[in-house]
Amino acid sequence: MQYKITIRVFAVIALLAGMVGCGLSPQLATPEPRLSGQLAPVAQGQRVSVHVSDGRSSPVLGNRGGLYDGTNALSVEGRSFLPRLQAEAEAGLRMRGFSIVPQGQAPATFDLQVTGLTYAVAGGRTVMSEVKLTATYQVRLRKEGRTYEGSYTAKLNKKFVKSPSDKANDQLVSMVMSDALQRVFADRGISDFLVR
Repeated sequence: MQYKITIRVFAVIALLAGMVGCGLSPQLATPEPRLSGQLAPVAQGQRVSVHVSDGRSSPVLGNRGGLYDGTNALSVEGRSFLPRLQAEAEAGLRMRGFSIVPQGQAPATFDLQVTGLTYAVAGGRTVMSEVKLTATYQVRLRKEGRTYEGSYTAKLNKKFVKSPSDKANDQLVSMVMSDALQRVFADRGISDFLVR
């Protein structure tokens, strides 16, 4: 009798351990958005200053899903991606043929603000779950009293058998942020405005 009780106790402990293993911890992601490929030059050294900022009201993108959905937030602090995003925006403008100079030393300004980053898990308690991410940037250009504005959103959906690891989430957020940046530089209106 005692043997059966011991087996049941061990079975309960194993079950509880398995449930705890299904839980996902909160994560502070560290994305690295990057431009890919080459951009055709259109400018002839016109000077532009670049400013990149984080305009989100909260660093939380969403929850990671799983057994404890609601307590395992995925967050991204602006300071983790702003230096890289600034460098990539400057690199993109240089490829377009512009000269990057410090704030206040150029007739044109290129302001890029991150206005949205979201992360959601659909069907997080089934065998297959789908992660849905979005990234939105707002760009404002100023030159000689004129302005140009644009909003650029990228979406990424990816299916997983298991919930994404911390490393996978870093990659997913990097991918959607990179795609949004590609959309910014695919807008020829930006180059046309800065060249005029």
